[in-house]
Amino acid sequence: MSALSDFTYDIACGAQIRHLADLGHPASQIVTELDVTVPYERVQQTVTEHLCKMGVLLVDKPGSENSAKTKFIREYDSYGRPSFRQITETGTEAAEISWQKRIFRYSLSGEFLQFLNRKTEENGEENSFISCDFGLGKEKMQQSLKVLEQKQRAYIESILWEKSRMYYQLTPFIRTLMSRLYECGCYDGECYLKKTREHVVFPRRS
Repeated sequence: MSALSDFTYDIACGAQIRHLADLGHPASQIVTELDVTVPYERVQQTVTEHLCKMGVLLVDKPGSENSAKTKFIREYDSYGRPSFRQITETGTEAAEISWQKRIFRYSLSGEFLQFLNRKTEENGEENSFISCDFGLGKEKMQQSLKVLEQKQRAYIESILWEKSRMYYQLTPFIRTLMSRLYECGCYDGECYLKKTREHVVFPRRS
């Protein structure tokens, strides 16, 4: 898409998409709420770019997010169908945080969510991130989608996930979503809590 049409797109609906994304609306819902017709894939791109730009979604480990920038390249398959691919551009490296590593060993129902809520309250959402591996293959994505509620599934599908681990800010919605995955034995990963300098590893619940 040319620079001119990109500008026209942004004026026509870019701001509206970003506003709806801030409200937590999934791409499938945003498409129906726009004043103009926009392809679902383009809404996905705008939502993902916005989350990355706002620091809600990180392509790099928390604490070194200034070392990389993300942008999207439009590609076409053999049938001329467009898709978007994220690329990471290396920039100035940020100072590394000295993390205190610990292993999460609670197993009672509800304790995972309680832990996330407590740690987010201590650190603030802007300093609390949890890992997401939804881009690491279709099997992993499908396994997660099976146990999520409809709105949670739609939201995860709204994002153009990297084919590597990413990190999402611990908003109330994401805390509930990741807790559901953990309780169902479908999550293992880690979280970074920048204020308390904690790196917490979550083994998969058996």
